[in-house]
Amino acid sequence: MIFDKFSFMRISLLVISIFFFQSSFSQWNPDAGIIKPITTNAIISVSSGTNIDAINDGNLQTYWESANPLPSNYIQRNDLNIFLHKSKFSLNTDAINAIDGNTDSKYVVKEGSLKIKFNRPEHIFLFSIKINTTDTVWITINQERPINYLPSENYSLKEIDLSNVEDVKLIVLFSNQPFEIFEIAGLFEMPTEEVIFDLGSNQNIGWISSRHFNGNGVESISVFTSDNRNDWQKVASLNPLATAFIPQLISPEVDARYIKLIYELEPRSYQKAKLQEFKAYDRYGPYGKPKPAKSATKTYSQSFGINTVWGWGYYVYSDLLTKEQGPGLFNKVAKLVRNYHSINWDINKPTDNPGYENMQNGNGTISKEWLNWGKEYNIWKTAGFDIDACIMFNNDNFSDSLWSDTENEALEYGRYFAEYFSKNTSLVSLVEVGNEPWEYSKPVYRNILSGMSKGLKLNSKNLVVLPCATQAYSVSLEYDNYISEFVNSRNSKHVDGLNTHLYSYTFNYNGDRIAVNPEDLRSEVWSVNNLSTFSKSNLNDLPVYVTEFGYDSEGGGDDCIHDVCINEFEQAIYGTRMALILYRLGTEQFYWYYFANVDYISMLHNRAGLTSSYSKGFQKKQSFKSFELLQKLLGDYYFHHIIMENNDVYAYAFSDASGKIKRVIAWRPTSNDHNKQLWMTLPFSEVIDEVIPLVSGDGYKDNTSYVRGVNELKISLSGVPVVIKIKD
Repeated sequence: MIFDKFSFMRISLLVISIFFFQSSFSQWNPDAGIIKPITTNAIISVSSGTNIDAINDGNLQTYWESANPLPSNYIQRNDLNIFLHKSKFSLNTDAINAIDGNTDSKYVVKEGSLKIKFNRPEHIFLFSIKINTTDTVWITINQERPINYLPSENYSLKEIDLSNVEDVKLIVLFSNQPFEIFEIAGLFEMPTEEVIFDLGSNQNIGWISSRHFNGNGVESISVFTSDNRNDWQKVASLNPLATAFIPQLISPEVDARYIKLIYELEPRSYQKAKLQEFKAYDRYGPYGKPKPAKSATKTYSQSFGINTVWGWGYYVYSDLLTKEQGPGLFNKVAKLVRNYHSINWDINKPTDNPGYENMQNGNGTISKEWLNWGKEYNIWKTAGFDIDACIMFNNDNFSDSLWSDTENEALEYGRYFAEYFSKNTSLVSLVEVGNEPWEYSKPVYRNILSGMSKGLKLNSKNLVVLPCATQAYSVSLEYDNYISEFVNSRNSKHVDGLNTHLYSYTFNYNGDRIAVNPEDLRSEVWSVNNLSTFSKSNLNDLPVYVTEFGYDSEGGGDDCIHDVCINEFEQAIYGTRMALILYRLGTEQFYWYYFANVDYISMLHNRAGLTSSYSKGFQKKQSFKSFELLQKLLGDYYFHHIIMENNDVYAYAFSDASGKIKRVIAWRPTSNDHNKQLWMTLPFSEVIDEVIPLVSGDGYKDNTSYVRGVNELKISLSGVPVVIKIKD
């Protein structure tokens, strides 16, 4: 066969294309965001038990379980059985086989008695003995009233509780007839079990995460570290009754090769110890060390947004609201808005055409004949908002079983959506393919993302398209939202960034979920690092969007009584501090959840509003006032650089478009005692115009003072961020 030069060129290009496609696919790293624990390759040893690998398998449901020290396993353990320490006592006869830790060997007492005299008084919790006798054997402790061992008990291991005997000095065994002693044992320490991790070399240990639920029967769990396996330092305690996977900071960090967990068990028969999962890291934990900051390319106003719904909680179109309600109120705190745009408001099944043209003419969508998204969104645009439409679908409102030709059906929906909301009307700037469809079939979602993102881009190159919210730091998080289950090399070709939801919640010693200040290393805010790393590895460093973050608090007449509630003042200072940290971390856009409290009982996220609920009149909470002030003071400026970021002070510089520093915002990263002011020194060469705290009124009294030095600023700071305006 003869090829012309054009055929040859076409074949060459095809081969090259296939090569680069395969090369690109092979380089995709689904776990690029994971920070490996320093325990990943540790050699694990245990005092007893099986299934050791379960401790380090990433599965919170599997577990190592020890053997039970009691009633008999302790007999062979040198650390528990006092009679294996022959230097502690003396016998009146050579009864070695009776104290060798072997319940099958024996010593025959032919006549008289066996006396055990301790060199010093000992506290023994439990005395165990196995005998074969034809007559009663009397056992006397400290010459007190004897206890009998009857022939009917022959060959059984008899347990005698000595926990109420303060000191044991003498034990005597006597019978009128010869008898055989198979074993004598004494529990002189509380029964324990151990797990030891050998890290191979010394490592910085600043964080441990563990699931260690044992229930009743385990008195305590202690964590120790050592660099030589001989000298141990206690660094943490774990609650045996806690059920969560609990992170715990080790402060200060320790440099060690070995980690040991010691379980102290109640001295009862068949009690065991369990460990479901254990991981150790340096102080930055599974989120890794924050990356160096880069100057922002968007102003604060172009970066900060809020979450809302159609009608802003009034259940009517926004054109029926006053200028101090809905979009007219909340445009004072943000210029970006994110709406939960339910797909089942548009279509009943994936093959439907939503009919947006009919909707525009007042005839509704195919699903809701009263609905006019264009009317509602246009009011928001007029109020100054850029709109993010989050296409909502989950198994409650749009089952994954409805999809058949999934990718093509999603593509058509994306085309319809982009044509109307972007190409024809420019109403929507950003679209998310799903909110939290984490219970959806993963293959179905992956095909939806592939098709819908392509369809959106086919009809509008201007739309920013994001996948649903995911995270890149844990394969086994309970929410089942690991990024690689949703995003891959095939379905990410038409996305413009990654998407996540972050809340500053963790678990305390008791396993209770709590809110922590955003600077806390356990705060999920730092997991932006993992997504950024994933993106850099796989997606040419596409930006990260945080489409939900926030805190729950009371305020405006609404209570807040569930587990993660903080007070109204803390919501204001933690919220603004978290927003500033997200800005510093390089997130492209970040949206507060939620615009208002939900008109329902106090439960997770229902009290995250910047105002109170509908029934309480949408009263402004302190967080609203603080974000409003932040918008006013920072809206036109860009994050520029970190001045300081440590355990004592956070201070960031912000500039105008030319790079000239115009604002500095500083605060102490407090977790309590937020009003306490301490003097801090910042490198500083600018001339100060004014210092403005982001919280005012509501009982807060600002006492900020400062003294200028040579290229430095001494300033009294509290947990309330202060905005330092720079003179022109």
